Amino acid sequence: LTKMKPEEVVNELAASGLRGRGGAGFPAGHKWNFVASALGSPKYIVANLDEGDPGVFANRTLAEADPHAILEGLLIAAFALGAEQGYIYIRAEYPLAVQTLRKAIEQARSLGLLGGSVLESSLKFDVDIRLGAGAFVAGEETAILASIEGRRAMPRPRPPYPAFSGLWGKPTLIQNVETLANVPIIVANGWTWFSKIGSPGCS
Repeated sequence: LTKMKPEEVVNELAASGLRGRGGAGFPAGHKWNFVASALGSPKYIVANLDEGDPGVFANRTLAEADPHAILEGLLIAAFALGAEQGYIYIRAEYPLAVQTLRKAIEQARSLGLLGGSVLESSLKFDVDIRLGAGAFVAGEETAILASIEGRRAMPRPRPPYPAFSGLWGKPTLIQNVETLANVPIIVANGWTWFSKIGSPGCS
C-alpha cells in the first residue's frame, strides 16, 4: 500500500512466472494484466475453491490451515486491479474450511484489513463466501460466475472472457486459491526469488 503502485504489483507477478494452480497453468500475470486494462467498474475478484477432482484436497487443506494467505492474496489483487469486492467460491462439502474462512474474514475485518478503508488507506475491499452445491462442472470459471449470480452453474461459451465481462458483465479476475496464496510471498521476496522455483518459464 505504501511502497508499490498497482501496476508495479501486476508487473512483479507477471515477471515471477506464476502459473494458475487450478489445473490449466495459465500465466497469472496475463490474467491480471487483462483485468487491469479492462474497461468498466466495479471490478470483482473470485477465489476458486471448488476443487471437484476426486481425491484432491490441496485447496481444502490450504483453507483449513492458512486461510489468511488466501485473504492476503485477494487483498493484493484488489489493490493491483482496483477491485472492491471479492468472493470465495467453495463447495458446501467442506464445512471445516468454510468455518475457518468465515472466522478469518471476521478477524481480518476486526483488524481493519477488510472493509471501507483498509489500514486507513483509500483501498476499499471486502470478501464474501459463496457455497457451491458440489457439481464437478461448477468448478469451471464461467459456471462459478453463474452460480455466484444466483443462476444454474453451467459453463458458457467464451469469448467474452471473464477478465472483460465476468460477474454481472463487469471485469472479473478468477483465480485458484493456491495461486492467490502464492502472491504475498512473491511481493515480499521479489519475482527473481520466485522464478528460481520450478522449471524455466513455469514457476
